[in-house]
Amino acid sequence: MDEDERRAIWCVLRALLLDGVAWSRKQRADVTADIAGTYSPLNERQLESHLRHRHRGSFESGQAIRLRPPARESHMSVLWCAWDFAEARARCSFYVGIWLHDGQFIAFRFEPPERGDNHSYYHSQPCNTMGWERRPVHGAIGVPERNPTWPLPAESSLDLLLCLVVSIHGMIGLRRLKGQVERDVVMPANGVLRKRLDKIMRLQVPPAA
Repeated sequence: MDEDERRAIWCVLRALLLDGVAWSRKQRADVTADIAGTYSPLNERQLESHLRHRHRGSFESGQAIRLRPPARESHMSVLWCAWDFAEARARCSFYVGIWLHDGQFIAFRFEPPERGDNHSYYHSQPCNTMGWERRPVHGAIGVPERNPTWPLPAESSLDLLLCLVVSIHGMIGLRRLKGQVERDVVMPANGVLRKRLDKIMRLQVPPAA
């Protein structure tokens, strides 16, 4: 198990959690009421308990990290995670759920390579669930759940999580995340996280001369 990668994933999830808490505090109560009774927002202590003390596992049913939602199109977003740090290479799956302004729900799962030769690469797919329950979330938009499958520029579960951040918040969001983890005195960014952040940020194409 790569302990540096595990701690880096925990650091990124913690930064997303704290950013979501800060965002939520600025909203009206009715804006965040959609997930009341459906998803219980994880707190820092619960996240630490999950990621530090369990080599394999997932957030419990109904648990999720509340995220700052993508701008304009949505008003609520959450993240669910499953992990396996027991092997030499970490295997994590991340689900992002998004509530649109019209009340509809859509989700995307970000997954490591699967067995076989069809989805044997880091990828993302649309879905209508949060986690492995296979039960569509109320208001979920009907989407194909096997294809399309988008390959991602990831070589690890940490890369996969950083690709998720870019997918919902763009490069601006990734730079904001980098600033958050660099200012975090409780859990400063390790060398692995700094290297991977720089790698994903280099995906941005510079403006034409």
